[in-house]
Amino acid sequence: MLEITYLDAGKREKVVQFETYNEYVRSEQACWHDIHDYFKTLKVTYNGHDLNYQGPYGDLYRFLLKVDLKQYD
Repeated sequence: MLEITYLDAGKREKVVQFETYNEYVRSEQACWHDIHDYFKTLKVTYNGHDLNYQGPYGDLYRFLLKVDLKQYD
């Protein structure tokens, strides 16, 4: 499971979860969510492992492309 904690426009902490990494990729490619690229990502975990990412939500996709997630399966 991929879990992303971010701050919305009202600076409220929100969490979005994806059952699989592929579900996240599909949501990004199809723009299935209302999370703006400029929202600040606070924490990203994959199968319970902290991926140590903080930054704009819009940069998360590129960050995840560089991470070997298979080590956490």
